[in-house]
Amino acid sequence: MSIKLNENQLIAVHLLASGIKASVIANQLKIREETLSRWRQIDAFKEALEDALEVILREIDETHKNLLISSQKAISEALNNEELDLFKKANLALRYLSLLKGKEDIMQKSSDKLFRFSL
Repeated sequence: MSIKLNENQLIAVHLLASGIKASVIANQLKIREETLSRWRQIDAFKEALEDALEVILREIDETHKNLLISSQKAISEALNNEELDLFKKANLALRYLSLLKGKEDIMQKSSDKLFRFSL
C-alpha cells in the first residue's frame, strides 16, 4: 500500500467493516456521504476494508466454533448424566439435531467468504 490512509479513513474502514451504515459514518466523522463514497474508490481504502472484513469474519467464525464446542460438551455431559431420564435425554438430542438442520449452508457461506479473502 503506497498511499497511507488518514485517521478518518481508517475509522471509516472499521465502521464499514462492522456493518455501520454510510450515513451514520458520515455523520459521526462530520463528512459528506459523497466523500465516503469517493474514499471507497481508493485502492488502499478497498484493501484496508477487505482486511478489516477478513478479521471480523475470522473472529465470528472462531466465536461460532468455540460456542459449538462448548454447546456440544454441555449436551454430551447431559446425555451422559445418569440422573437424567431417557425421555429428557431424547428430547435434548432431538432439539440439538433440529437446530443443526440447514446450518451447514450458513457455515459454508462463511467459509467461502474467508477463502475468497485469503486469495
